[in-house]
Amino acid sequence: MNDQRDDAMTEVLRGMAAKIAAGAPQGWRRGWVHAYRGPSSSGQRGMGYELSDGTTDGMRFGLGDLNQLYQLSDASPEDLMVWLAVESSGRFEAVTSQAITEDHSGRLLYVLRPDTLPREPGADQDSPANPTPAGDPEEAVRLFREYVRKRADILGEAEILPAPLDPAERTALLDAFPGGLPPDLLALYGEADGDDEVALFHGHEWFGLELTTTFVHHRPERRWQDGPLWSTHDPEPCGTIRRQFGSPNWIPFATSTGGDYLAVDMDPGPAGRPGQVIRVGIHYDGRPVYVADSVTTMLRRLVRALERGDYETDEDYLDVHATLPSYLDDSRTHWRGHAPIPTKKARRLQSLVVDKARDLDLEPVRSAPNLTMVTLFGEGPVDLRPLRDAPVEALRLELDAVDLSPLTGHPTLRTLTLRTREPVDLAVLPTFPRLEGLELAEAAVENLAVVGELNGLLSLTLSPDQWRLLGEPPPLAAAGLGGDSTPAQVNEWTARFDPTACRYFTGRYDSGC
Repeated sequence: MNDQRDDAMTEVLRGMAAKIAAGAPQGWRRGWVHAYRGPSSSGQRGMGYELSDGTTDGMRFGLGDLNQLYQLSDASPEDLMVWLAVESSGRFEAVTSQAITEDHSGRLLYVLRPDTLPREPGADQDSPANPTPAGDPEEAVRLFREYVRKRADILGEAEILPAPLDPAERTALLDAFPGGLPPDLLALYGEADGDDEVALFHGHEWFGLELTTTFVHHRPERRWQDGPLWSTHDPEPCGTIRRQFGSPNWIPFATSTGGDYLAVDMDPGPAGRPGQVIRVGIHYDGRPVYVADSVTTMLRRLVRALERGDYETDEDYLDVHATLPSYLDDSRTHWRGHAPIPTKKARRLQSLVVDKARDLDLEPVRSAPNLTMVTLFGEGPVDLRPLRDAPVEALRLELDAVDLSPLTGHPTLRTLTLRTREPVDLAVLPTFPRLEGLELAEAAVENLAVVGELNGLLSLTLSPDQWRLLGEPPPLAAAGLGGDSTPAQVNEWTARFDPTACRYFTGRYDSGC
């Protein structure tokens, strides 16, 4: 049966190759298509022609044949990836796979252990210095009553809110709730059971207690395809929210109705307070936003906004213009530009990108307390010694030459990407105690063998030649293949992990000559 299926898939690929050849421009040498087909969609990752003079040309190619390949490949829920290369000589080759994907940067990725992911930085952060909630239940109730009264005065009538649940009902819901709520929010449920779409809190509709204690909101899934070693932001003020992608301790209590929520954070970072208010949801995946140290403080701001007259009315709707941090503004924590680095920004920087890094002086960011991500582009050279004293976790160096020795023993470096012309000595890598990710596919390197000794490494990306030279890799969770790989090289690479991960096809197509 497998032979018959492979024969049928070969014929589909042969027909695709003939179509690619028929549409080729004059002087073409090679055409390629990298595409996918899933249960309900298809698309292309790249396609084009390589010409005999070394230039490339675009391709217009329909993807209808992908559906036949998808059906023949068992039509599982996973996308079928197809790499097809067609030569003007009449030969074609292809690989298909439902195990191989592309990550956010375009590299081919084979996730070997999807449940093994990098430890989130928030797991290693200290408990809050002050473990008591900042809110005051009595003050929250007083402010809530004042806020509702002022709204009624402005609108000319009181807004109708759901009556609070019976105390026994509230107790039963809270007893069944595996988490906890801060005392000030709990006290408000003695005043009303939510707001029944009035949207009292910054235009967010306040959930009733049953929904707050049972609601399961979308929490972003951490996947190797999304580059988890590069994606953990520290919301400002730094240290208030634990550095993690999502948490069951972020408990939504109000909704924007557009996929975002106000939530109480019951497991804050070292500078935070239990019960602080944050924004989470589809626009804040992996990057929650700090709102206030408590529901009490949030209410106080709303009341003061009304007292200042900072509001607008539209028929029976009241829009209160109180401060609410919205979509992320990283202008204070991220800097990209040419040297020199502005010294005044260094203390708040979390992410640094320098273009045209020639004779770059990194001294301004030595000991920068929050700098976790650094990317350098250009000729170099760059003295990396100042980064040894910064808490850098993710480092990308796309320079002509790189000397890693000044970083020896760096205590926080978790992922390193190199793209160089001159060979880089990798002997220093075993001195990085937390190194989990390494990308070398576009770098010239020396001492590649030391990579096999990095037992803490979880993700490794190499070129086809580097994979061939490496020998036995460490026990990885995700393997990547970089560079312009042929289908045969993709097949060879996956076979070292699982001979069944890809199907390889080759043959000749009818050129019509």
